[in-house]
Amino acid sequence: MRVNVAIPVYQPDKKLFTALKRLFGQTMKPEKIYLYLTVTEKYGLEELKKDLKNSAELCGKTIVIKTLLPEEFNHGGTRQQAAEQCDADYLLFMTQDAVPKDRQLIKNLVNAFEEEKENGIQLAVAFGRQLANKNAMLCEQFSRIFNYPVWSRVKTAEDLKSGSVKSIFCSDVCAMYDMKIFDKLGGFERNVDFNEDMLYAYKALSNDYAVKYAADALVYHSHNLSFREQFWRNFEIAKSQKQHPEVFKKLKSEGEGLNYVKEGLGYISENGNVFEAIHFVFYCGVRYMGFLCGKFFGK
Repeated sequence: MRVNVAIPVYQPDKKLFTALKRLFGQTMKPEKIYLYLTVTEKYGLEELKKDLKNSAELCGKTIVIKTLLPEEFNHGGTRQQAAEQCDADYLLFMTQDAVPKDRQLIKNLVNAFEEEKENGIQLAVAFGRQLANKNAMLCEQFSRIFNYPVWSRVKTAEDLKSGSVKSIFCSDVCAMYDMKIFDKLGGFERNVDFNEDMLYAYKALSNDYAVKYAADALVYHSHNLSFREQFWRNFEIAKSQKQHPEVFKKLKSEGEGLNYVKEGLGYISENGNVFEAIHFVFYCGVRYMGFLCGKFFGK
């Protein structure tokens, strides 16, 4: 099976180059890695080429760089552009701050497709498990545990009947796509800044394909966002959902939010202290306020 990887890049730190080294060190290696670089005054094509050249482990590897202006980038359109360049059976999307935990990431994602095919199930996409980085705040550690449990799960059209947004949860932080199915379904929505992965999952499920969460495909990925950053992130997520009422008006997230708070407080009380519990309450409140504001005021 032939695998390509695509990674949007914006002013990267060392995590990107660690990830690239680990991707080329996989037991099942990618044929190509595409980097979609958003060029800024601080970091452009020459800087990226220099950083790649300075890494002996990356010299001679098949890395294709595509450049974008800031106004040309969005989450859906840029990834769709990458998909149109892909000439492999599978395309793995990752973010620049997602680092494979081991050498089995690509193999385990490909195996997810093969295993389900044996069960008579056609997977459109398989996404991996995110582990918190060592420096992650306690609330971020819990977030990864809550959203990325230790057991795998296959979601089908039946899951849409639950009415929960969890039924279409998928993350392009680390997600592999079957390109034949991807092309057949028309790929990503181009003009979206968030949720392109979930919109695609909804499309796949609605057309009787399946989505798999592969818990054995592991990457390190977490953020220690400030309250301000978390507010605006959730604002943008809700604004993006508002642009697609045909999907998100059918699926509710409130129940998941209440479960998140309840289980999170239990986790914090067992693993942290009163100050971290207070921080978690504010963290949840800021996320919810950002989501509400994006839902009602986002354009």
